[in-house]
Amino acid sequence: MKMMIIAWFELRRMATSRSVLINQFLLPLILIFILGNALSGWFGNDQEYQQEPIRVGFVGSPADKGQLPESIQALTSMPGIQDIVIQQTAASREEVEDKLRRDDLDYAVVIPEYFDERIGQGAEVKLELLPGRNHDLNLVADTIFKTFIADVNHGQAQAVVMGAERMLAVPATASAAYEGPKVEIGELSEKGTTYTAAQYFAASMLIMFLLYSGLMASSSLLGERESRTLFRLQSAPVTPGTIFAGKIIGCSLITIAQAAAIVLGSQWMYGVKWGPYPLLLMAVCLLITLASMTLATLITLVSSTAAGARGLMQAIIIAMTFVSGGFMPLPVEFFHKIGAFTVNHWAMQSMLRMMLNSDIHLIMTCIGMLAVIAAFLSAAAMVTYRKVGYHA
Repeated sequence: MKMMIIAWFELRRMATSRSVLINQFLLPLILIFILGNALSGWFGNDQEYQQEPIRVGFVGSPADKGQLPESIQALTSMPGIQDIVIQQTAASREEVEDKLRRDDLDYAVVIPEYFDERIGQGAEVKLELLPGRNHDLNLVADTIFKTFIADVNHGQAQAVVMGAERMLAVPATASAAYEGPKVEIGELSEKGTTYTAAQYFAASMLIMFLLYSGLMASSSLLGERESRTLFRLQSAPVTPGTIFAGKIIGCSLITIAQAAAIVLGSQWMYGVKWGPYPLLLMAVCLLITLASMTLATLITLVSSTAAGARGLMQAIIIAMTFVSGGFMPLPVEFFHKIGAFTVNHWAMQSMLRMMLNSDIHLIMTCIGMLAVIAAFLSAAAMVTYRKVGYHA
């Protein structure tokens, strides 16, 4: 009962503190907005990529009287390509080269004589491809036409080696053997590997500021000692352990409220999708809270002043956030190995996998590692408290 009274007093004191409300509730949401917008180019987004149309000039052969071969017409009329390739015909190579220089065309294709006839005869075929000035559009056009030529020549080679009758029999056998759907339609990022910058930094800032909540507990515990009010508390019929536990519980309650505010606030204001596992997300937040409070306990017991404890805890939290990629994804393998020993790494991996709707066993593995680290910190805090204690 006495412990809960102390916890309730601590909760009320922090809930009415303007600095706590600004630093622990408002500041994380502001940082999520700033970092999510400033570094959005490093991440994917929720919108599908829209390919810019490519103006392609075709030069037919005189033998075809300026008409495109049927194979080329079939290629450009395919559903996925007809929206990308804008056809323009030209009378000569010089004409398309001039249009490419003037940016009237993005790409050009010169078709040799008797193109379809050569395909029918099983001969190797080629197209002369003339790129334009836009490198990205050139890559797309190269992919379309070079893949087309490669597929045609590959089919020709198979026909020569296997024979026409066997070539016709193989696709029929394969189709009969597979009776399931040939195409499965899903949503991008559903069980995928892409998350938005807002999602990434929402998880990162949530973890970092939940760990920072331990500073409130440390400052409160050491503040009682420095202001000499701990003498008065210990003169009352209450044990030091009750005082210590009451303050930790009070700070833990405000930390849980902080987690709910950041999750719901980021979802409402920025559209952050936290995934379909709210109970697991709650469990991760509780484990981070436990790790934060036990880390604060360790630092409080080994520090003599509140300023020293504050500086040490800030340094540890910032270092863990950095090596785990909390400020920006780090490509260096060295940091990945160090980050695997931090609370931030496993907490962030748990949240990101929930956002991506990954397999449940992968999520549980990350949560399990986070629980192991939290249990280790809890055991270390209990052993340290038994040796040092909380005295004036």
